[in-house]
Amino acid sequence: MQAETAQLLGMAEEAVRQGQLGQALPMLSRALAFDPEGAAPAYAELLARLSLSGWPPQLEDDLVTCLHTASVDPQALARGAARMLLVKYPEPVVADDALWEAFLTRCINVDPAMERRLVWLAGQELPRALRTALAVQAFASEYVWGGEGLSIPPAVAAEIAEERTLAAAMPSLGDSGDQISRAVRDQYEASPYPRWRAPPVPQRVSVAAHLAALGAPQSEPLELLVAGCGTGFEPIDMARMDPSLRITALDLSAASLAYGQRMARERGVENLRFVQGDILDSDKLGGRFGMVSSTGVLHHMERPENGLSALAGVLKPGGVLRIALYSERARAWVSEAHDAIAAHGWDASPKGIRAFRAHVLALPAGTPLARLRESDDFYTLSGCRDLCFHVREHWYRLPAIGEMLTGAGLALLMLDAPPEAQARFAAMHGDADRRDLALWDRVEAAHPHLFAGMFHLWARRP
Repeated sequence: MQAETAQLLGMAEEAVRQGQLGQALPMLSRALAFDPEGAAPAYAELLARLSLSGWPPQLEDDLVTCLHTASVDPQALARGAARMLLVKYPEPVVADDALWEAFLTRCINVDPAMERRLVWLAGQELPRALRTALAVQAFASEYVWGGEGLSIPPAVAAEIAEERTLAAAMPSLGDSGDQISRAVRDQYEASPYPRWRAPPVPQRVSVAAHLAALGAPQSEPLELLVAGCGTGFEPIDMARMDPSLRITALDLSAASLAYGQRMARERGVENLRFVQGDILDSDKLGGRFGMVSSTGVLHHMERPENGLSALAGVLKPGGVLRIALYSERARAWVSEAHDAIAAHGWDASPKGIRAFRAHVLALPAGTPLARLRESDDFYTLSGCRDLCFHVREHWYRLPAIGEMLTGAGLALLMLDAPPEAQARFAAMHGDADRRDLALWDRVEAAHPHLFAGMFHLWARRP
């Protein structure tokens, strides 16, 4: 059966490569019936790309299967599931079916039209099961669209109580005294971010082998610090991907860490410890790390270069740092959001965030600010706050990041660029050194949206 599944997946992949999605679907459906866990990732990837004009019942059944399969991140299917439901029910109607239940409880909505449908549903008399599922959805989005009148399901209430207990007992490095760190901590205490749901079971990968391939081999077991781990998605994913790792997850917010700790316990992750504290106090962790990962964090500090130096200081000699920072060019559109927020006097309270969102949702398509509707972060209270209301945010160009790395005593290993960016570099610079950030800066100047997902860089302490 595994051989037949593999054959079907291979044929479906070839059909997709040739643009024959209609031929790929029945192959994937058969593979899913044979081996749900094995076939679901490939099927889910295809479903995420579909633009539906009809409602195929078999496709709906397969989507429900994928949403409940452990090998798939259900959030990746949120848009596809919302579109299918809106095609199936073009007019508002109370419908208690399997796809509604799976969508509401496994995904966080990221579709404007579906948000309007959720608001409508919240005002209707609903069957108990559907009302409970809608309450789960409303809580997961932090009531950004409403739904406050829906009773929190007992299971969710129990999770909240557990997180409060975990937060109160969280090991802490203490208060660094940095005023911006305190403000950022307060933001994430009020709005832990992101409130992720169910990550897929990752493939087993040796992180030490990956670092060796980068030219930076490390002794094992590898000690890893995730600095600014938020609600724990990254360290939990890495702990499951490579159980040999010894991971420390550090964050300013005890509420965010408690969310991650609860998720780790539910998944039986044991090679991971959570600590509340400031990156500036990383030396208080009492150890040195073969690798430090800090994704989307340093640019929220008052002086990111101080945070970078602190992280470089806890690396072992030869240790590797992975960082991700905002691009000045790719984030230029966010400055328009900041201008609109300032002009209207909206603050970062739930009321202010909802008023800003209502403004954006009412804009005509094609308006620059309407692009915010394409961001998943726009559809939760904490996500929208992080996206447009953050208390501190720095944006960069690549040469400036290179200077910052040098100032911290680090040597660049590589810019981890997406495939499109790699192709653009090759077209402009051929076989030139891909560690040359000045050359990469020219590529980005010509294509300013290439690094919308941040710059991801690897560096090494000599």
